[in-house]
Amino acid sequence: MANSILGKVVNFNEVLKNREKFLSGIGADMNKSVCMWVTHGDEIIEAPSEKIGVSMKDYKKAVKVDGMLTNKKGIFLFLLIADCLPIILFDPLNEAIGLIHAGWKGVDLEIVKKAVKIMNKEYGSDSENIIVGIGPCAQKESYVKFDPDQKNDPKWKPFLELVGNDKYKIDLIGLTKKHLIEAGIEAGNIFVSKIDTVSDKRFFSHVREASLPIEKQGRFACVVGLR
Repeated sequence: MANSILGKVVNFNEVLKNREKFLSGIGADMNKSVCMWVTHGDEIIEAPSEKIGVSMKDYKKAVKVDGMLTNKKGIFLFLLIADCLPIILFDPLNEAIGLIHAGWKGVDLEIVKKAVKIMNKEYGSDSENIIVGIGPCAQKESYVKFDPDQKNDPKWKPFLELVGNDKYKIDLIGLTKKHLIEAGIEAGNIFVSKIDTVSDKRFFSHVREASLPIEKQGRFACVVGLR
């Protein structure tokens, strides 16, 4: 069995084996998981029940959003990622969770603010009670771009560092933390991984693998669920 990704053929049987191995290792079930296919936008939805399981086994049935939320126990939200920010939100009082993908476009669109607002409305979550984890991603020291689109945007300027001929280090984490705090999240409830996916070869990295054909590039998974 093979699937096509961006016109390239991938052995999906191997993908399924890897997903099963990974999920079983953390006590999760692929048949109770919902897979996102990121669009680099800011759409966030409640995990659709009709996509549980099937979205893990067929690329065409993956949910094309950049964030999913749920308050249902036994459902696992599944995100494939490499360098962008995987963000988990957890309300322990109302037992609700969210999983967000944030690249620079998602950060620019303030996707985490939107996620918090939806949790406030849909699950009765108080922002001050929400715990946030930002997983392994491209740290500022490794996320360097030439002539970035956001260089003239006032909200980005505190999070850009000029390092040479129109090259900038970009602090996605810093601006994301600012947005979370503006959404009412307590600074002490924000936990950030120090792992840099660009330099740490235990993790896949789009930056590090950009010269490879798409079928040779990898993604690692971020998964969250309520038991």
